[in-house]
Amino acid sequence: MHLASKEHRPLLYFISFVAAFRLLVAPHLGLGADEAHYLIYALNLDWSYFDHPPLVGWVQYLFTSVFGIDEFGARVSAITIGFFTSIFVYKLIYQIDSNEKLAFISILALNAMFIFNALFLMLMPDTLLFFLIVPIIFCVDALSKNDSFNNFLYLGILVGLAGLSKYTAILFLPPIILYFLIKKRYDLFISPKLLVSIAIAFFIISPVIYWNIQHVVGSSSVNWQGFAQSFVAQFVAYNPFLFPLAFYGLYRAFKSKNELLFVAALFGATLLLFFTYSSLYKTALPHWSALFYLLFVPIGSYYLYEKSLSWRRYVSFAIGFGVLLSSLLYIEIATKIIPLPDENSIQLDVYGFEKIMKEANAQIKDPNNQAIGVTLWTLASRAIVYNEAYNSEVYLLDDRFDQFDIWESKTPLAKDIIAIDINFAHKDIQTYMKCDSVQKLNSFKLLETNKKDNITLYKCTNYQGLR
Repeated sequence: MHLASKEHRPLLYFISFVAAFRLLVAPHLGLGADEAHYLIYALNLDWSYFDHPPLVGWVQYLFTSVFGIDEFGARVSAITIGFFTSIFVYKLIYQIDSNEKLAFISILALNAMFIFNALFLMLMPDTLLFFLIVPIIFCVDALSKNDSFNNFLYLGILVGLAGLSKYTAILFLPPIILYFLIKKRYDLFISPKLLVSIAIAFFIISPVIYWNIQHVVGSSSVNWQGFAQSFVAQFVAYNPFLFPLAFYGLYRAFKSKNELLFVAALFGATLLLFFTYSSLYKTALPHWSALFYLLFVPIGSYYLYEKSLSWRRYVSFAIGFGVLLSSLLYIEIATKIIPLPDENSIQLDVYGFEKIMKEANAQIKDPNNQAIGVTLWTLASRAIVYNEAYNSEVYLLDDRFDQFDIWESKTPLAKDIIAIDINFAHKDIQTYMKCDSVQKLNSFKLLETNKKDNITLYKCTNYQGLR
């Protein structure tokens, strides 16, 4: 497949337009809690981290070193990955029967799912796996046909990078092993080249192992309510009209005699079974199962679109609905034109941190003896990133041990703390913190459109811990 050829131009035009659109939107949306957290990884390079492997931070470091530590710079990486992931998925679909029109329809479906319009804008560990899973599928297929040293080498590198991206990449190993067993390629398991592949993967993930050795010395009953919540969240996040196509795509992939689709089906079934089982015991976030939908909504769209005229109309409607709503959300991000009451505003949790940190730092007179405090990690991530412009310290003041405790090399004890209290994460500072005295400083609105104050700053004199 030569992407430069005429038949593939619609794909290149479309994904280039989408990438450009996302680049235009990127500076206008405040950092989310998770993406700010991973951006702090780039500010504190390490072998690994308390909650995730390090590749997301290393990638952010490379991109923000070029584009800057701001909303735009933080998002160029995810937008770039979204561009190339679309190409990889297109290549996977195209090889079914070289139908560029249906392969293009599949990419439209991929970009019509709401959650991918977020994950191709905000860099998460999952975003890195999107970039890696299709090349791994191609590599497994190539290795089954040709057990060359290079193919073993490539597989070791790709699986190692996946392990360096997210711990759940361990789920990639069962389908790879199962595929070779089904194909009766038992010789691969005793090949010396396999040892090289394993050694390379192990070397790549060694920073994670090293870090955990240094720093790391759910429920047992089924939660049906949490399971239902997980299902509904996925149903909405992946576009209600495209969501069921993933399961049809998995069925057709298993039914197909195409080897690449069969490899993909083994990956998909493993991912689906694991996250379905997990959601029985812990409410799963929608993006945890994104790899499954990344592969099988496009595959399902491909097969359903060619099935009949009525199904073609359904797929066209589902894609049109997703593209239209996603475009409107992007426009709202950039313009904030939709008037919403404070309690329903989708803007409330992502805008205003520049203003918050500016107001908080205006209260700092002596950075050596004063600091800024927040009471929730989702606030701390953004507070730390937006505080980069100031000469003051930010502390997360809670009672759990996490990555912030590793980053915080100094103690906040005995300092005067400027505590940030946000109405949607309210804490009574007087009863939450041990202070010689608590003084209310000022209150202000998070957005100009807000009808009431959202933020209140307090001064805790001589902070001595939590009550």
